[in-house]
Amino acid sequence: MLELERENLMEIAGLSQRGKTLSIVDLIEANTVPLQMAAYSLYVISRGASILTAAKPGNAGKTTLLACLLTFIPPGSRIVTVSSPSVLGSLKDDRPTYMLIHEIGSGPWYAYLWGKDVGEAFRMIRPGRYLASCIHADTLDELRGILISRELNVSPDDFSKLDLVYFMHMEGGYFTGYRRRVATMYEAFDGARRHSLLFRWDRKGDRFLKEDDSDLIRRLAAGSGETDQKVREGIERCERFLKVLCDEGINDFREVRFRVVDFLEDQGWGDVSS
Repeated sequence: MLELERENLMEIAGLSQRGKTLSIVDLIEANTVPLQMAAYSLYVISRGASILTAAKPGNAGKTTLLACLLTFIPPGSRIVTVSSPSVLGSLKDDRPTYMLIHEIGSGPWYAYLWGKDVGEAFRMIRPGRYLASCIHADTLDELRGILISRELNVSPDDFSKLDLVYFMHMEGGYFTGYRRRVATMYEAFDGARRHSLLFRWDRKGDRFLKEDDSDLIRRLAAGSGETDQKVREGIERCERFLKVLCDEGINDFREVRFRVVDFLEDQGWGDVSS
């Protein structure tokens, strides 16, 4: 288990193109992500979820956010970087697996994926097999248009397998400093081939607003045999746990991951491969 976690941390660190890998504590402290959104993400991702972060401009923070979210995956899961399309055909089902695509984009860069191979990766999403990636897009409609195109060949049904989608916003400049925020966060809406807005950023007040109650919470409750209230209590425990990390200044992403594993196992949300 320890060796697997170390390998996963290496895969997460491989996302960074600018040196230090930031942690979710760094993003909470910078107000890039609010504590409530982080807690919700921890609860959902720790149960297994496909996640996509997006922003049209470069340097908006989508890769950094993805790296932070990957520290929330269920203990016992394996991260496999899709360094080439051939990796998709070699995946094993011995434990829950995250297909990590550094970016859904064209180009010769490491772990970029484009064309019909993107559609193949989406077709492979199922319980125990998840996708984690980034893409250049600013809105849900734009994202959908890119993915459900003849070039990428993602079907509407496969597009709806994205459990959580985060859109980043960046403003400012080199001399004034940058401000990066998760502008919107969407969740898959059960049985409707669509995603519903869960959080949005209010630019004027620099605050985050939570939209209507989560359909995903109801689905999680139904799938686990728990009540909606039990799920909400679990999310509240996640929020208290993350606040402790912030209060203690635990901002090394490796330490965050090990603390997350301990927390999830203490909650009885341990090794999902067993």
